[in-house]
Amino acid sequence: MRWCARCHNCRWVCENYPTKPWLGRLACNCGGAGAPCPICNSSDDASQPEMPEGFEAMVTKDDELD
Repeated sequence: MRWCARCHNCRWVCENYPTKPWLGRLACNCGGAGAPCPICNSSDDASQPEMPEGFEAMVTKDDELD
């Protein structure tokens, strides 16, 4: 994989400041949520973004809402 200057290869950016990485040494520490990097981790209806290491989903699309 080539070097991604936007997310510094962590594949996620800050949702509030999308030009800053969400993880790593240079991560944005504003407390905002992470968002897939639009450069190297883009997604669409047919494919999901690559998740951060150790990520565990609390809800899946197969879960039923009450």
